[in-house]
Amino acid sequence: MSDNNKPQQPHNDSTFHWSQLKERGSMFGIEVLVFIYKVFGKWLFKVVLTPVMFYFYITGRLSRHAIWHYLDNLNTSMGEQKRVGLARFKQGFKLYFSFGMAILDKFDAWLGKVNIKDIEIATPDGYQELVQAKGAVIFSAHLGNMEICRAIFSMGDNKRPLNVITYNEHTPSFNNFLKKINQEAAINFIHINNFGPDDTIKLKQKIDDGEAVVIFADRTSVNNPTSVHQAPFLGEQAPFAVGPFALANIMECPVFLMFCINEHGRYRTYIEKFADPIKVKRKERQAHFQAMATKFAERLEFYCKKAPYQWYNFFNFWQKASDKDSKPS
Repeated sequence: MSDNNKPQQPHNDSTFHWSQLKERGSMFGIEVLVFIYKVFGKWLFKVVLTPVMFYFYITGRLSRHAIWHYLDNLNTSMGEQKRVGLARFKQGFKLYFSFGMAILDKFDAWLGKVNIKDIEIATPDGYQELVQAKGAVIFSAHLGNMEICRAIFSMGDNKRPLNVITYNEHTPSFNNFLKKINQEAAINFIHINNFGPDDTIKLKQKIDDGEAVVIFADRTSVNNPTSVHQAPFLGEQAPFAVGPFALANIMECPVFLMFCINEHGRYRTYIEKFADPIKVKRKERQAHFQAMATKFAERLEFYCKKAPYQWYNFFNFWQKASDKDSKPS
């Protein structure tokens, strides 16, 4: 991996937007890891991965302190003491290394090695409702391994395209890379920089065609970062973008939650019905979106507690300028 894309430190890391945090590493680095995994297997991949992740953890002050902030809040909300010193450092690296190891499972998903038999559906009722939905919006987050869920949409009664909305400028080349290693396994990433009416029409057409559209609702908007509702999350008020909830309302289809987390070495997928399509009067929309943001934050907190080392957030999520732990020392 290259460090040419090392994130530039903002003047005030407590207020900068997550999209300003440039991705570290490169596509070449990912291709090297894929090659090592395909040729030499998991054991050498782990050997190579450990110093790589430690390097990024040590040199990534912004992401390291963001992880500590999250774990401090998590520990407190679960009735545990905050870690300090070496214990805090080790707990943070445990989460960081978990992110690196999740790459293994992403590779298997991209290479088409994961199918529905490899996944345990932890919520069969929610799964059946999703199967029966003719088109659906799915809220997810940077929790667990969403790529594994591709298998759920690849066969059987629920076979349909899986479209994932992303704002990452690197996504087109990344998606081309996935198609190169396995044409059938790639998820259809929908890259959106300036969301407009044309994008809404395209997504509505996909819904009407019976497809599923996935939105990661734990990121604020790139173009309208102040369009948020505050909701309690792990003991602090956190900003959740209005966009995903407004878009789901426009799509006029069932809305689900989906998280795929690793429990005791096996992936379990949780699918919940989040909302039914309803008509909301203009004057009631903000209250409706606030209720959705609060509900999403509540469920995200629930699953973070279930899988505490699998929420891969590497920026100051709560944006508290006064919180010394969110600022690099």
